[in-house]
Amino acid sequence: MIFDFETSRLLVTELPADSAASGRVELLDEIPKILTPAVVSHLPPHFSGITFPEDAKVWLARMCAESHLLLITTRIDKTPVGFLFVHVNQENDAHIGFLLRESHWGQGLASELLRGFIDEVRERRALRTLIGGVSLENIQSQRLFDKLAFSKRLDSQMDTLFYELALEKSGV
Repeated sequence: MIFDFETSRLLVTELPADSAASGRVELLDEIPKILTPAVVSHLPPHFSGITFPEDAKVWLARMCAESHLLLITTRIDKTPVGFLFVHVNQENDAHIGFLLRESHWGQGLASELLRGFIDEVRERRALRTLIGGVSLENIQSQRLFDKLAFSKRLDSQMDTLFYELALEKSGV
């Protein structure tokens, strides 16, 4: 299942599993510029400390092995601005996460990205439910999931809220 899609300002392209090994030098140079301390402050520890292309190669290989990794670029100049992570389980529920380059915050791109992804997977009937985990400290992402009609899950952990969006009606 490939999750490529476009929005009015973004191109979202799934990276092949061998992206790190295939010598994507430009991307490996960009990853440390995207994964700045502010961007990764609410993310798991393996997102931190990516400062050199060698670190980026290891990180990229891990991300491609753990999930569908989608590169987010601008339509205008193809600048890499972030990543969308999609891990699909056997029930066709997808755990999703995303991050955007700090210079692209506050422009409505996260909302545009997730709306585009939701539209794509609904149209393809590819997934049953989307699930996003958000740090209690990440108020902006919590607001985004609320705005996009995700429901808070009751089984939240102490430091993480989980949001769900059902994509198919029960009984269909």
